[in-house]
Amino acid sequence: MNKALLFLLAATLPAHAAMDITRELEAPAQIVPGQPVRVAITWWTDSWFNPPPQWPEFAVKNGELLNTALPSQLVTRKKNGIVWSGIRLERQVSAWQQGVLRLPAIDITASSANQAPVTVHLPALERPVNWPANTTQADHFLPASQLTLSQQIQQYHAGKDATLRVGDVVDRIVTVEARDALPGQIPPLLYAINGSESQRLAPVSEALKSERGDIIGAHRVERLRYLPSHSGTLTLPPISLRWWDTVNHQWQTAKLAGETLNVAAARQGGAEQALRGTTGMVTWQSLMWIVIAAAAVGGGWFGRRWCYRTLLGISRRWRRFWQPQPLPPLAP
Repeated sequence: MNKALLFLLAATLPAHAAMDITRELEAPAQIVPGQPVRVAITWWTDSWFNPPPQWPEFAVKNGELLNTALPSQLVTRKKNGIVWSGIRLERQVSAWQQGVLRLPAIDITASSANQAPVTVHLPALERPVNWPANTTQADHFLPASQLTLSQQIQQYHAGKDATLRVGDVVDRIVTVEARDALPGQIPPLLYAINGSESQRLAPVSEALKSERGDIIGAHRVERLRYLPSHSGTLTLPPISLRWWDTVNHQWQTAKLAGETLNVAAARQGGAEQALRGTTGMVTWQSLMWIVIAAAAVGGGWFGRRWCYRTLLGISRRWRRFWQPQPLPPLAP
Protein backbone atom coordinates (compact mmCIF):
# COMPACT_ATOMS: atom_id res chain seq x y z
CA MET A 1 0.00 0.00 0.00
CA ASN A 2 2.79 2.42 0.92
CA LYS A 3 4.66 1.63 -2.33
CA ALA A 4 1.56 2.35 -4.38
CA LEU A 5 1.08 5.72 -2.69
CA LEU A 6 4.72 6.67 -3.28
CA PHE A 7 4.38 5.75 -6.97
CA LEU A 8 1.27 7.90 -7.38
CA LEU A 9 2.93 10.80 -5.57
CA ALA A 10 5.98 10.63 -7.85
CA ALA A 11 3.76 10.58 -10.93
CA THR A 12 1.91 13.73 -9.85
CA LEU A 13 5.06 15.77 -9.17
CA PRO A 14 6.13 18.25 -11.95
CA ALA A 15 8.95 17.04 -14.19
CA HIS A 16 12.24 18.93 -13.89
CA ALA A 17 13.60 18.57 -17.40
CA ALA A 18 17.18 19.52 -18.24
CA MET A 19 17.90 22.58 -20.40
CA ASP A 20 20.98 23.81 -22.26
CA ILE A 21 22.00 26.63 -24.63
CA THR A 22 24.74 26.63 -27.28
CA ARG A 23 26.06 29.38 -29.56
CA GLU A 24 27.91 28.93 -32.86
CA LEU A 25 29.52 31.31 -35.35
CA GLU A 26 29.13 29.84 -38.83
CA ALA A 27 32.06 31.50 -40.55
CA PRO A 28 35.32 30.44 -42.18
CA ALA A 29 38.63 30.97 -40.43
CA GLN A 30 39.26 34.14 -42.45
CA ILE A 31 36.54 36.64 -43.39
CA VAL A 32 36.56 39.99 -45.17
CA PRO A 33 34.72 43.25 -44.35
CA GLY A 34 31.10 43.18 -45.45
CA GLN A 35 30.93 39.39 -45.65
CA PRO A 36 27.71 38.27 -43.94
CA VAL A 37 28.13 35.28 -41.64
CA ARG A 38 25.68 33.63 -39.28
CA VAL A 39 25.50 33.29 -35.55
CA ALA A 40 23.21 30.53 -34.30
CA ILE A 41 21.82 30.07 -30.80
CA THR A 42 20.17 26.73 -30.03
CA TRP A 43 17.95 26.14 -27.03
CA TRP A 44 18.00 22.49 -25.92
CA THR A 45 15.69 20.47 -23.70
CA ASP A 46 14.85 16.82 -23.12
CA SER A 47 11.21 17.79 -22.56
CA TRP A 48 9.44 20.73 -24.25
CA PHE A 49 9.57 24.53 -24.26
CA ASN A 50 6.88 26.60 -22.58
CA PRO A 51 7.01 29.46 -23.52
CA PRO A 52 9.09 29.24 -26.74
CA PRO A 53 12.60 30.73 -26.51
CA GLN A 54 13.41 34.23 -27.74
CA TRP A 55 16.57 35.72 -29.24
CA PRO A 56 18.81 37.04 -26.45
CA GLU A 57 20.42 40.45 -26.63
CA PHE A 58 24.22 40.61 -26.70
CA ALA A 59 26.85 43.00 -28.03
CA VAL A 60 28.98 42.54 -31.15
CA LYS A 61 32.45 44.07 -31.31
CA ASN A 62 33.63 45.47 -34.67
CA GLY A 63 30.37 44.46 -36.35
CA GLU A 64 26.62 44.42 -36.03
CA LEU A 65 23.68 42.07 -36.12
CA LEU A 66 21.59 42.50 -39.26
CA ASN A 67 17.81 42.80 -39.15
CA THR A 68 17.17 40.22 -41.85
CA ALA A 69 14.57 37.72 -40.67
CA LEU A 70 15.76 34.11 -40.85
CA PRO A 71 13.45 31.15 -40.21
CA SER A 72 14.00 29.07 -37.08
CA GLN A 73 14.77 25.36 -37.26
CA LEU A 74 13.85 22.33 -35.18
CA VAL A 75 16.92 20.15 -34.47
CA THR A 76 17.74 17.09 -32.36
CA ARG A 77 20.86 15.64 -30.76
CA LYS A 78 21.78 12.63 -28.63
CA LYS A 79 24.02 13.23 -25.62
CA ASN A 80 24.85 10.67 -22.92
CA GLY A 81 22.12 8.41 -24.23
CA ILE A 82 19.47 11.16 -23.92
CA VAL A 83 17.66 12.57 -26.95
CA TRP A 84 17.51 16.39 -26.85
CA SER A 85 15.15 18.56 -28.88
CA GLY A 86 16.21 22.04 -29.85
CA ILE A 87 15.06 25.26 -31.47
CA ARG A 88 17.79 26.90 -33.55
CA LEU A 89 17.60 30.68 -33.99
CA GLU A 90 19.89 32.38 -36.53
CA ARG A 91 20.88 35.95 -37.31
CA GLN A 92 23.27 37.45 -39.83
CA VAL A 93 26.27 39.38 -38.53
CA SER A 94 28.82 41.37 -40.53
CA ALA A 95 31.99 43.32 -39.84
CA TRP A 96 32.52 46.57 -41.74
CA GLN A 97 36.13 47.30 -40.78
CA GLN A 98 39.37 45.37 -40.67
CA GLY A 99 40.15 43.90 -37.26
CA VAL A 100 38.50 41.16 -35.20
CA LEU A 101 34.82 40.29 -35.24
CA ARG A 102 34.10 39.34 -31.64
CA LEU A 103 31.04 38.09 -29.81
CA PRO A 104 31.83 38.58 -26.10
CA ALA A 105 31.06 35.93 -23.49
CA ILE A 106 27.60 36.13 -22.00
CA ASP A 107 25.46 34.41 -19.38
CA ILE A 108 21.93 33.52 -20.48
CA THR A 109 19.20 32.35 -18.14
CA ALA A 110 16.67 29.93 -19.58
CA SER A 111 13.33 29.42 -17.89
CA SER A 112 10.30 27.31 -18.61
CA ALA A 113 7.01 26.44 -16.98
CA ASN A 114 7.28 24.16 -13.92
CA GLN A 115 11.09 24.28 -14.14
CA ALA A 116 13.74 26.09 -12.20
CA PRO A 117 15.71 28.74 -14.17
CA VAL A 118 18.99 27.53 -15.67
CA THR A 119 21.91 29.92 -16.30
CA VAL A 120 24.28 28.92 -19.10
CA HIS A 121 27.67 30.56 -19.76
CA LEU A 122 28.43 31.05 -23.46
CA PRO A 123 32.12 31.61 -24.25
CA ALA A 124 33.34 34.36 -26.55
CA LEU A 125 33.55 33.77 -30.31
CA GLU A 126 35.77 35.70 -32.72
CA ARG A 127 37.11 35.73 -36.26
CA PRO A 128 39.87 37.86 -37.84
CA VAL A 129 38.70 40.31 -40.52
CA ASN A 130 41.12 41.51 -43.23
CA TRP A 131 40.83 43.28 -46.55
CA PRO A 132 42.00 41.18 -49.50
CA ALA A 133 45.15 42.22 -51.27
CA ASN A 134 44.73 44.65 -54.20
CA THR A 135 41.49 46.11 -52.86
CA THR A 136 41.07 49.40 -54.73
CA GLN A 137 37.50 50.58 -54.01
CA ALA A 138 36.18 49.72 -50.57
CA ASP A 139 32.77 51.25 -51.33
CA HIS A 140 32.34 48.92 -54.35
CA PHE A 141 33.71 45.82 -52.64
CA LEU A 142 31.47 42.80 -53.29
CA PRO A 143 32.15 39.55 -51.37
CA ALA A 144 30.15 36.51 -52.50
CA SER A 145 30.43 32.75 -52.63
CA GLN A 146 28.95 32.60 -56.15
CA LEU A 147 27.96 35.26 -58.69
CA THR A 148 25.96 35.19 -61.91
CA LEU A 149 25.85 38.11 -64.36
CA SER A 150 23.43 38.12 -67.30
CA GLN A 151 21.80 40.60 -69.67
CA GLN A 152 18.88 41.02 -72.06
CA ILE A 153 18.65 43.49 -74.95
CA GLN A 154 15.07 44.24 -75.98
CA GLN A 155 13.95 46.38 -78.92
CA TYR A 156 10.59 48.15 -79.17
CA HIS A 157 9.60 49.23 -82.68
CA ALA A 158 7.02 51.88 -83.53
CA GLY A 159 6.19 50.11 -86.80
CA LYS A 160 5.47 46.54 -87.79
CA ASP A 161 8.88 45.89 -89.33
CA ALA A 162 11.75 44.43 -87.27
CA THR A 163 14.26 47.09 -88.34
CA LEU A 164 15.63 49.37 -85.62
CA ARG A 165 14.94 52.95 -86.68
CA VAL A 166 15.11 56.44 -85.26
CA GLY A 167 12.32 56.85 -82.74
CA ASP A 168 12.42 53.23 -81.55
CA VAL A 169 13.51 52.16 -78.05
CA VAL A 170 16.26 49.78 -76.91
CA ASP A 171 16.32 48.46 -73.33
CA ARG A 172 19.42 46.87 -71.82
CA ILE A 173 18.56 44.80 -68.73
CA VAL A 174 21.41 43.54 -66.52
CA THR A 175 20.75 41.03 -63.72
CA VAL A 176 23.19 40.18 -60.90
CA GLU A 177 22.69 37.27 -58.50
CA ALA A 178 25.24 37.02 -55.68
CA ARG A 179 25.16 34.18 -53.14
CA ASP A 180 26.00 35.01 -49.50
CA ALA A 181 25.88 38.75 -50.20
CA LEU A 182 23.69 41.67 -49.17
CA PRO A 183 21.49 43.65 -51.61
CA GLY A 184 23.25 46.92 -50.83
CA GLN A 185 26.67 45.49 -51.68
CA ILE A 186 26.04 45.05 -55.42
CA PRO A 187 27.40 48.21 -57.12
CA PRO A 188 25.60 49.96 -60.01
CA LEU A 189 26.67 48.79 -63.45
CA LEU A 190 24.67 50.91 -65.93
CA TYR A 191 24.97 54.68 -66.23
CA ALA A 192 23.17 57.20 -68.43
CA ILE A 193 25.83 58.94 -70.53
CA ASN A 194 25.25 62.52 -71.63
CA GLY A 195 24.78 62.84 -75.37
CA SER A 196 23.90 59.17 -75.88
CA GLU A 197 20.11 59.63 -75.60
CA SER A 198 19.96 57.13 -72.73
CA GLN A 199 17.80 57.02 -69.63
CA ARG A 200 18.58 55.02 -66.49
CA LEU A 201 15.48 53.53 -64.88
CA ALA A 202 15.20 52.81 -61.17
CA PRO A 203 17.07 49.60 -60.21
CA VAL A 204 15.46 46.84 -58.16
CA SER A 205 17.48 45.26 -55.31
CA GLU A 206 16.11 42.52 -53.09
CA ALA A 207 17.16 39.54 -51.04
CA LEU A 208 17.48 36.17 -52.74
CA LYS A 209 15.49 33.54 -50.83
CA SER A 210 15.28 29.78 -50.91
CA GLU A 211 12.06 27.76 -51.08
CA ARG A 212 11.79 27.65 -47.27
CA GLY A 213 12.22 31.42 -46.98
CA ASP A 214 15.88 31.41 -45.96
CA ILE A 215 18.00 34.32 -47.23
CA ILE A 216 20.78 32.95 -49.43
CA GLY A 217 22.03 36.05 -51.23
CA ALA A 218 21.13 39.21 -53.14
CA HIS A 219 19.45 39.97 -56.47
CA ARG A 220 19.72 43.23 -58.44
CA VAL A 221 18.16 44.21 -61.77
CA GLU A 222 19.20 47.37 -63.67
CA ARG A 223 17.62 48.78 -66.81
CA LEU A 224 19.09 51.37 -69.19
CA ARG A 225 16.89 52.71 -71.98
CA TYR A 226 18.37 54.03 -75.24
CA LEU A 227 16.39 56.46 -77.42
CA PRO A 228 18.28 56.83 -80.71
CA SER A 229 17.59 60.18 -82.38
CA HIS A 230 19.73 59.86 -85.50
CA SER A 231 20.64 57.09 -87.93
CA GLY A 232 23.96 55.28 -87.74
CA THR A 233 25.16 52.87 -85.04
CA LEU A 234 24.25 52.50 -81.39
CA THR A 235 27.08 51.08 -79.26
CA LEU A 236 26.34 49.28 -76.01
CA PRO A 237 29.65 49.11 -74.09
CA PRO A 238 30.90 45.92 -72.41
CA ILE A 239 30.43 45.50 -68.65
CA SER A 240 32.80 43.98 -66.09
CA LEU A 241 32.21 43.36 -62.38
CA ARG A 242 35.10 42.55 -60.04
CA TRP A 243 34.12 40.56 -56.96
CA TRP A 244 35.80 38.62 -54.16
CA ASP A 245 35.27 34.86 -54.11
CA THR A 246 34.82 33.97 -50.42
CA VAL A 247 35.09 30.23 -51.14
CA ASN A 248 38.35 30.19 -53.11
CA HIS A 249 39.67 33.43 -51.52
CA GLN A 250 40.57 35.09 -54.80
CA TRP A 251 39.42 37.88 -57.09
CA GLN A 252 37.00 37.03 -59.89
CA THR A 253 35.74 39.16 -62.79
CA ALA A 254 32.34 38.68 -64.40
CA LYS A 255 31.97 40.17 -67.88
CA LEU A 256 29.20 40.97 -70.33
CA ALA A 257 29.93 41.55 -73.99
CA GLY A 258 28.91 44.79 -75.62
CA GLU A 259 26.88 45.07 -78.80
CA THR A 260 26.66 47.42 -81.77
CA LEU A 261 23.21 48.01 -83.29
CA ASN A 262 22.51 49.59 -86.67
CA VAL A 263 19.92 52.38 -86.55
CA ALA A 264 18.09 53.12 -89.81
CA ALA A 265 16.40 56.38 -90.75
CA ALA A 266 13.00 57.25 -89.37
CA ARG A 267 9.92 55.85 -91.04
CA GLN A 268 8.41 58.02 -93.78
CA GLY A 269 5.85 60.41 -92.38
CA GLY A 270 6.18 58.94 -88.91
CA ALA A 271 3.21 58.00 -86.81
CA GLU A 272 1.16 61.03 -87.92
CA GLN A 273 1.17 59.83 -91.54
CA ALA A 274 -0.02 56.39 -90.42
CA LEU A 275 -2.88 57.94 -88.49
CA ARG A 276 -3.78 60.24 -91.35
CA GLY A 277 -3.95 57.31 -93.76
CA THR A 278 -6.68 55.64 -91.73
CA THR A 279 -9.12 58.60 -91.67
CA GLY A 280 -10.58 57.88 -95.15
CA MET A 281 -11.07 54.17 -94.60
CA VAL A 282 -14.55 52.76 -93.93
CA THR A 283 -14.41 50.31 -91.07
CA TRP A 284 -16.88 47.50 -90.49
CA GLN A 285 -18.37 49.36 -87.50
CA SER A 286 -19.27 52.34 -89.70
CA LEU A 287 -20.73 50.05 -92.35
CA MET A 288 -22.87 48.30 -89.73
CA TRP A 289 -24.38 51.58 -88.50
CA ILE A 290 -25.14 52.62 -92.10
CA VAL A 291 -27.02 49.36 -92.70
CA ILE A 292 -29.01 49.76 -89.46
CA ALA A 293 -30.01 53.35 -90.35
CA ALA A 294 -31.08 52.34 -93.88
CA ALA A 295 -33.18 49.47 -92.52
CA ALA A 296 -34.90 51.81 -90.04
CA VAL A 297 -35.74 54.36 -92.77
CA GLY A 298 -37.03 51.66 -95.16
CA GLY A 299 -39.16 50.04 -92.46
CA GLY A 300 -40.72 53.39 -91.55
CA TRP A 301 -41.59 54.15 -95.18
CA PHE A 302 -43.24 50.83 -95.99
CA GLY A 303 -45.06 50.65 -92.68
CA ARG A 304 -46.31 54.22 -92.60
CA ARG A 305 -50.01 53.26 -93.08
CA TRP A 306 -49.88 50.71 -90.29
CA CYS A 307 -48.16 53.19 -88.00
CA TYR A 308 -50.80 55.84 -88.80
CA ARG A 309 -53.68 53.50 -87.99
CA THR A 310 -52.04 52.33 -84.79
CA LEU A 311 -51.48 55.87 -83.56
CA LEU A 312 -55.08 56.84 -84.47
CA GLY A 313 -56.50 53.90 -82.50
CA ILE A 314 -54.40 54.74 -79.45
CA SER A 315 -55.61 58.36 -79.62
CA ARG A 316 -59.27 57.31 -79.71
CA ARG A 317 -58.87 54.97 -76.76
CA TRP A 318 -57.14 57.69 -74.78
CA ARG A 319 -59.95 60.19 -75.38
CA ARG A 320 -62.60 57.61 -74.58
CA PHE A 321 -60.88 56.80 -71.29
CA TRP A 322 -60.97 60.42 -70.13
CA GLN A 323 -64.48 61.20 -71.47
CA PRO A 324 -66.94 61.84 -68.58
CA GLN A 325 -69.66 59.25 -68.12
CA PRO A 326 -73.23 60.34 -67.04
CA LEU A 327 -74.38 58.92 -63.71
CA PRO A 328 -77.85 57.29 -63.38
CA PRO A 329 -80.54 59.35 -61.62
CA LEU A 330 -80.68 58.86 -57.88
CA ALA A 331 -83.75 57.20 -56.31
CA PRO A 332 -86.02 59.56 -54.29
